[in-house]
Amino acid sequence: MAPFRVLIADNLPPEVLERYNQLEELEIRDRSGISVDELAREIGEYDALVVRSRTRVTADMLQKARRLQLIGRAGAGVDNIDIHEATKRGIIVMNTPGGNTIAATEHTIGMMIAALRNIPQAYQALKQHRWDRKSFTGRELYQKTVGIIGLGKIGREVARRLSAFECRLLGYDPLLTPELADRLGVRLVPLDTLLKESDIITLHTPKIPETINLLNKNTLRQCKPGVVIVNCARGGLVNESDLLEALESGQVACAAFDVFEEEPPENWALVDHPRFIGTPHLGASTQEAQQKVAEQILEQIAHFARTRVAKNAVNFLSVDENLLPLIRPYFELARRLGHVFSQIKSGRLSEVNIRFYGEILDLPVDPIAAYLMMGALQGSGEPGVEFINPVNAMTVARERGIEIEITKKDHPLTSHTNLIACDFITGQETIHLAGTVYARNIFRLVEYGDYIVDADLSGIMILIENEDVPGIIGQVGTILASENINISHLSSGRIKALKKAVNIFNVEGVVSPQIVQQLQKVRGIHRVRVVTQEDAG
Repeated sequence: MAPFRVLIADNLPPEVLERYNQLEELEIRDRSGISVDELAREIGEYDALVVRSRTRVTADMLQKARRLQLIGRAGAGVDNIDIHEATKRGIIVMNTPGGNTIAATEHTIGMMIAALRNIPQAYQALKQHRWDRKSFTGRELYQKTVGIIGLGKIGREVARRLSAFECRLLGYDPLLTPELADRLGVRLVPLDTLLKESDIITLHTPKIPETINLLNKNTLRQCKPGVVIVNCARGGLVNESDLLEALESGQVACAAFDVFEEEPPENWALVDHPRFIGTPHLGASTQEAQQKVAEQILEQIAHFARTRVAKNAVNFLSVDENLLPLIRPYFELARRLGHVFSQIKSGRLSEVNIRFYGEILDLPVDPIAAYLMMGALQGSGEPGVEFINPVNAMTVARERGIEIEITKKDHPLTSHTNLIACDFITGQETIHLAGTVYARNIFRLVEYGDYIVDADLSGIMILIENEDVPGIIGQVGTILASENINISHLSSGRIKALKKAVNIFNVEGVVSPQIVQQLQKVRGIHRVRVVTQEDAG
């Protein structure tokens, strides 16, 4: 197997690159500091791209990434990557959460103390040979009320260290449980309470639509006069123009930032304010952190090259490696069911209802549903589906207005120990399919519309709906034999009261449109459909 080609766009420790380049599954090219134009020219030749915060991976860039499967961020934040476009194109984005947690935590505490004690301003005065003690009288961190917005990995570590200063800790995080907050010594409060009661506010949230400009003119007015604002998380969480106004009015006593809306800043007015201190995005810039995130991202890429398991993917539901042998057959079953629909459908798909029964309930079902939708869209022949894979199948489906409902059923639907049942609804019909896994590589279609069947979900399948009368199967066999087509498997289903039947033939040979026309002319046959199942790529 050819090695996985990896392009390094931003600086990583050379000794780490050299060590991972010795793995047979990776071929690493170090292009640290590569320009946008050069990256656009070269990105199409690689399977994976590794960036830090410098390189912006835009939609235009990704349109040139015809081969790319992975984007690895050596760090936690991924706001410099167009995740939406990557997902549309089926490219997995992974990061390294926790790799720089300690570095960012220590930087936050350092910035907090530096702001309270005017350390940068006093240092600058001393460098100018001014001995000025009175102007730089500061405040202690000891027993202050600190509001922590966002209690993920870094926010929790900050809380642990602030407890050593005997700080009163308030926290705002809609996802954190009260039990964990109690263990951290943090009192969870609504955001407005945190703003009103905190002497110091430190931010530790991702940059998402809900957190952009979280601190702005209105929320800063709610703060305690003389509050200290610390942001070592993401630029844009605080509105910089509103913060400058609050610094000038004294509502904010001082601010300490490591991150900015634009990097480097385009408007230096905030940085120039005498009660603002800043650093140029150094939170993760320690030798230890850079070593750690480089090791972590390259190990994750090597692991993906070996196993196809994407650890720490931010746009794809990755599966625990221990579960992979159990869940992989259901991935394939779901894909094949979707592939049947894509080749027999009439009309545009508008809704899919997916139900899981039996042993499969012990496994994560959302990734299985992604494989089903991949199969349903891949063979549709519609424009824009050439990049469909499990990473983007659900996103593409929903962007096309397809409603997807996924449910787990505790009670067994049939005697099968596992079952995936789905209803595909188009503007013209509803197609019901259900399938099961008999063994690792034995996949069966057990429900087709209202019929109970036991058809092999492999190779070439001819699905014939006909009247329940003698002689149909014989006539079909005769036609196929005359064209040198062998029948490898046959499954029949009947609705006796309605005198209706379905016969599903697995065949070996080429089923041409002319053969389909011959079959359609047989008296008693209502509809003939042909499905070609392809092995998973």
